[in-house]
Amino acid sequence: MVQIALVAGLGKLTVANRCSRDMFVWSGSSRAIKINARSRYTEPIRMSCNGCGVTIKVSRTPQLLGGHHSQFEYAISNNVMYYDISFVDCAKDKDASNCPGHVAGMEIYSPNEKRCDMVTCLGNSYCPTKAYYVDQPKQKLGIPEPVYGCGTAGTDADLVFVLCQNQRSV
Repeated sequence: MVQIALVAGLGKLTVANRCSRDMFVWSGSSRAIKINARSRYTEPIRMSCNGCGVTIKVSRTPQLLGGHHSQFEYAISNNVMYYDISFVDCAKDKDASNCPGHVAGMEIYSPNEKRCDMVTCLGNSYCPTKAYYVDQPKQKLGIPEPVYGCGTAGTDADLVFVLCQNQRSV
């Protein structure tokens, strides 16, 4: 098992499930964490090394089935926080309907005063500049990697990963 360090000065990560159904996340463990419909799950932002990433897998079921999970990913490199949305494991070409949360949109934002990029992939839309649909977008689609971040704001900003972004807030 990989040890992931909690580092002082890091913010917190929240997965906001605005969907009308329960969702399940895997975050650094083999056990699913249930997020009830219209509720939130929060944990400390963590890192194992400079540039090493953390993946939050999201599923509609307590089993992690290949081809049926979305991912939120983040990493801290040289004191800058980066993040993205990934449909690589669930999208088929331009169709991400197998991806939990996509039908009603997904979003990443920071509630802090600090400047972090907001990323929104509207529901039922093909948004390859906002989310990964393939593992190497520059090579396979001819577009930049859809990675966003907090720039010089530091690493203590909080992040909110939103499922079903077009639903009311939780």
